Amino acid sequence: MQDELMTGYEAQAGTLNGTVPGADALRAKALKELVSRGFPTPKTEDWRYSDMRTLRSQVFGLADAAATVPDVPKPLADVAARFVFINGRYAEELSDLGDLWQAASIRPLANHFMSNADRVDEIVRGQDGVSLMNTALLRDGIVISVPSGIEIDDPVEIIHLMTDAGAKAAHLRHVIELGEGAKLSLVERFIGDDSAYWSNVIVQARITQGAKLHHARLQEEGASALHTAKTYVNVDTEGEYLCTNLSLGSKTARFEAHVRLLGEEASASVDGVALAATGQSHDTLTHVSHVVPFATSDQIFRTVADARGKTAFQGKVTVEKDAQSTAADQSFKALVFDRTAEANAKPELEIFADDVKCSHGATVGELDAKAIFYLTSRGIDPVTARQMLVEAFTADALERIADEGVKTAMTDRISAWMATRKDRAIAGTE
Repeated sequence: MQDELMTGYEAQAGTLNGTVPGADALRAKALKELVSRGFPTPKTEDWRYSDMRTLRSQVFGLADAAATVPDVPKPLADVAARFVFINGRYAEELSDLGDLWQAASIRPLANHFMSNADRVDEIVRGQDGVSLMNTALLRDGIVISVPSGIEIDDPVEIIHLMTDAGAKAAHLRHVIELGEGAKLSLVERFIGDDSAYWSNVIVQARITQGAKLHHARLQEEGASALHTAKTYVNVDTEGEYLCTNLSLGSKTARFEAHVRLLGEEASASVDGVALAATGQSHDTLTHVSHVVPFATSDQIFRTVADARGKTAFQGKVTVEKDAQSTAADQSFKALVFDRTAEANAKPELEIFADDVKCSHGATVGELDAKAIFYLTSRGIDPVTARQMLVEAFTADALERIADEGVKTAMTDRISAWMATRKDRAIAGTE
């Protein structure tokens, strides 16, 4: 089966040669590594909680252009610009550059290397079959470069829509570049119908000295979808990266954040909430690498799993030998609503320096029956009481979202998710 899969993907890669000028050699390298490595299995340590059997059992074709234009939802908040991708293709007529083009350089991925072919080496190939596939089959994406000293006040929204794409895939690559002292807020959204598609997206970012990138992700893929997404971020001196991920949709979802702190006083905060309904699997993997002294990182993750739902968090912090005076914290808490629900945690510290302050913690439990009783004894109905407790439980992981409109939209999604569970019993609260 492995040979059949790779033959199919080699054919797809061949059809894409020339679509991203300057990237054909990179595509060939990634494809060669993909053939050698294959897709992750349950024996692959970093993928032990993610069920990728679908990738090992069928070839996902390249998603076709949408036959009809789907409805595009309104922005989560006031935006500086929004870029819409349908079935992995940029939809210019549905996008709105606003005034962003006056402050920043915006170009399609296909044009990124035309004037400077050497920059193709900056594309991250990745180390596993999923990221290598993204590189081998990359076709579209957006490149946003914000010049030094420019601060974009409102968020920039990127919407990924999938429609009528059963057994098809979209492999997108977005590149964010911030000059010294620049600031950008990026909102990614993922939406799809009930077809069994694969959405595979990578964002790579370079944050130079004193620059700030705030990154919010709202994953609402269709119920049968496979969602894989990764961020690769390099942060220089006094730079800042804040990421918050809310995972709600898809049958199987996995988000990875790979952050390297390369300059003194650089900082990274990677937070997230995952809500797994019956039959869903949400997996998060983070790896924050402290390379130099005096950098800080913080991670807050909260997950909730309903009956036969599954969540997982694998968080790794590496402190290199020269990264003295590092401060790194990591917190994971999970709620399970049923005896059949599953929550997995694997926090990990890899420390090679002596002068560090690092901590991690992981807990899994049920809703507090005493808290429910306390609220109901004061006239609050049980459904509202449980909703209030879950909102409070997840609030820490959303706190660092700077834009109030985006934060409110995500909080509302959590409330709506809880509202669909108002008629069923929840473990620990009966």
